[in-house]
Amino acid sequence: MEPISNKKAAKWIILTVCVLLGVCMVFSNIYILFWYFKTGHRGRPPADVIQRAVMYMAVFGLWFTVGLWWLIHRRNIPFTDLFGIRTDSFLKDLAVGLLLGVFWVSIYGFIGWPPFSDMIILDSAKVRSIPASLSAGFCEEFLFRGFVILMISRTGGTRRSQIIWSSLAFGLAHIFWGPMGILFTIALGATLGIARILRGNVWPAVIAHSVLNLCIEPALMNKVMSTNFQ
Repeated sequence: MEPISNKKAAKWIILTVCVLLGVCMVFSNIYILFWYFKTGHRGRPPADVIQRAVMYMAVFGLWFTVGLWWLIHRRNIPFTDLFGIRTDSFLKDLAVGLLLGVFWVSIYGFIGWPPFSDMIILDSAKVRSIPASLSAGFCEEFLFRGFVILMISRTGGTRRSQIIWSSLAFGLAHIFWGPMGILFTIALGATLGIARILRGNVWPAVIAHSVLNLCIEPALMNKVMSTNFQ
């Protein structure tokens, strides 16, 4: 694959973060605007409306960004290489992903973000969060452990630099989660990046990320919103 400059790789990394955040923000606000028209509400929308807007529109924003990047690069890079999904043993990837997912579920549970009791509840809010949880698990890994790491590798960047920069970009994409949320996301991204490098594809990261999201959402979002948006 043709090498690229550090400047070009940096451009694509910044664009990945900005486009993803921008699309999600725009369509979340459109959702809230329609809610205002429908309800005639005055003042700030309730927290549950903001949460629904973020979760529903995140699905669109995530898949939109993946699709847009594929449309832009499809003539030069195959889909499997663009997002790092080519694998020689999905069963091994599945095993690594499940172990890593359980590891992170345990960490979040032990510190109470959220408590284990909230992870196993299957209520209507949990069911509504499933599309967003799975979309984030797939699309964020395609973008940050797939596309971003590919861009860095094309500059000749080392494995360490691939893990560091992809993790930092991943953290910035969660800027609205606050400082602690960003730090945890960077740490999570680093372990997902290591799994991606060791296995040579994104599937362990996709599986681990999806397992974690399915357990901690929407309780974690409730906690983030109560901490950062009150």
